[in-house]
Amino acid sequence: MSLEKVKLEIPIAGIPEEVKIGEIEIDKLTLDEENPRLGYWRDNIMRVTDITSQGDLEIALKAGLSDEYTRLRRSIEVNEGIMKEIWIYPIDTENYKIIDGNTRLLIYQDLRKKYPHKGIYKKIRCKIVPSNITEEGKNFIRLISHLRGENDWQTYDRARILYILWQRGATEEELKNKTKLKLGNIRKWRKAYENMTEQFLPNYSHIPNPFLKFSYFVEFENRKIQDGMHKNKLTVKNFCDWVGNEEITRAQDVRDLRKIFENDDIAKILKEEGFQEAKYELSLNIPAYGSRLFEHIEKCIVGLKKMTREEEESILGGEEPAKKTKIQELYRELGKFMEMLKKYES
Repeated sequence: MSLEKVKLEIPIAGIPEEVKIGEIEIDKLTLDEENPRLGYWRDNIMRVTDITSQGDLEIALKAGLSDEYTRLRRSIEVNEGIMKEIWIYPIDTENYKIIDGNTRLLIYQDLRKKYPHKGIYKKIRCKIVPSNITEEGKNFIRLISHLRGENDWQTYDRARILYILWQRGATEEELKNKTKLKLGNIRKWRKAYENMTEQFLPNYSHIPNPFLKFSYFVEFENRKIQDGMHKNKLTVKNFCDWVGNEEITRAQDVRDLRKIFENDDIAKILKEEGFQEAKYELSLNIPAYGSRLFEHIEKCIVGLKKMTREEEESILGGEEPAKKTKIQELYRELGKFMEMLKKYES
C-alpha cells in the first residue's frame, strides 16, 4: 500500500474524521453488500436477500447496468485511471471494504485482465477512513457520493439512505443540515421510498421493472395531489393499484392528478371508476390534455394573445414576411374548418 503524507480531516455525518489518501492493491478490496446499485437491484428486481458471496455481488452489481458500466469503463480506460477516489475502510491489517466505489473496482478488475502488463490497474486510488467508522458515517458517505445523481438507481438510493438514516433516529432537520438538501425534498424522497417499499412492492414486485415506477411515487408527494387524495377519501393503496395495474404508465399521468382533482365530477369518476375513466373524462373537458394537436392550438391561442405590440407592428409593416405567411396559412385552414362546422350545424 502507498499512502500520501497529506492527511485530511473531513466532517462525516457531523463528526471530524481523519481521511488518508492512497493507492491500494485491488486484490485487498472487498465489495460492499450495501452498495447503492445492489440495494436498488435487491429491493426491486431480484427481490432476494441471500446474496452472500463476492460472485453474487458482482452479478447483481452488473445486472441491468451494461450501458452505464460501459460508459464508465471507457472513461477510465481512456484516462488510464479514475477521476475520483473510492471510499474504503480497513477490516484487518491488510484488507479493506468498499463504502462507495464498487463499480470502479469491478472495472479495474476487468481492465487488469485486458492489460495484464500495465501496473496502473493493479492498484486504485482510495480515500481511507478509520476502521471504527459508524454505519451512520458509511451511509452519509454513500448519500453524499450520489447526492446529485439523477438516474433511476441514484434517485432511488438517495431516498433509500435518507429513509435508513431517518429510521435510525436522524431528524429531517439534521439531514437538511448535513446534506444541504431542501427539507421538502428530504421529506418527499423519504415518503416516496416508504410508500413504494411498504405499500407497492409487497403486491406488485412481480411486474416488469417495478423500480422504474419510483419517480411516480416522488411525483405523488405533491401537496395538491395529497390534498386531493385526502379530500376524496383516496389512499396510497388506490395509487399503488393504479400504478400496479398500469392505469398510470408515466410520471405525467401522476402530475395530471392535479387537474383531475380540480374538477369534483372527474374526481368522483376517479374514485368510483378508476384512473383511466377519469383520464378520458379529463380529455373531454380539456381538449389539450388528450390531443397533441389541441395542445398546440392552446399554446397558439395563448401566444397570439401575448404577442407584443412591437412584434405586431413588425409583421404588419412587412418586416417579417415569413411570420405573415404563417398567420395567413393558419387563417385559411381555420376558415376551411369553420365552413365545415357551419354546414354540419345547419
